[in-house]
Formats: sequence, structure tokens, C-alpha cells
Amino acid sequence: MINNNDRIKDSEDVGVLFHALIRFVEANEERLDMSVAAIGYGNLLELADTAAEVIALRHVEEGDAWDNVRWFERLERLDDDSLAAALLEPDVDVETVVQVWLDSLH
Repeated sequence: MINNNDRIKDSEDVGVLFHALIRFVEANEERLDMSVAAIGYGNLLELADTAAEVIALRHVEEGDAWDNVRWFERLERLDDDSLAAALLEPDVDVETVVQVWLDSLH
């Protein structure tokens, strides 16, 4: 979706989310009481891949209003209301978290 306004997950979507998850954990390691190594790179990558897939399936195409820079910025955010923060909640339901996040964009 970052590269195209379509409903197909691409490697950029996964990569940006994966990077955001790593950066969020590193920035909040003390507060979260967990490290990237403790969570596992594979687990973070799987989480990013699943979230990117759900986003691709559920997002509403924006037509001429679509902006790949804006999508990139949305996915890379690290604040407490970011997708990365929501995906790192205990016992996360990725589909629900992604839908809530998508709803918040409109």
C-alpha cells in the first residue's frame, strides 16, 4: 500500500511496520519491561506481516486523495496512539487493533 493505492500488502508495508515495532520497543523498553531480544525479531516480523496483510485487506481506497508519504508516516509513528504501540499490547488481536487504527484515520 505504501507503493501503490491498492489492497495488496507489499514489502515496504511490512518493513516500515517492523522497523516501527523495533523502534517503539527500544524507546519504551523500561516502561514495557521487555526488550527487542526478549520479544524476538521473528515475532516482531510476524506481527508486522500480519498487520500489513490486515491493513491491505481492510483499508478504504482513497482515490486521488491517497498519498504514499502520508501512509508511510502513519505506519512509522511511535507515539502511544500509534499502530506499533497497539500491536505490542499483551494478548493483542491484530485484526481488531488494525480495524480500530484504520477507523481512527477517518
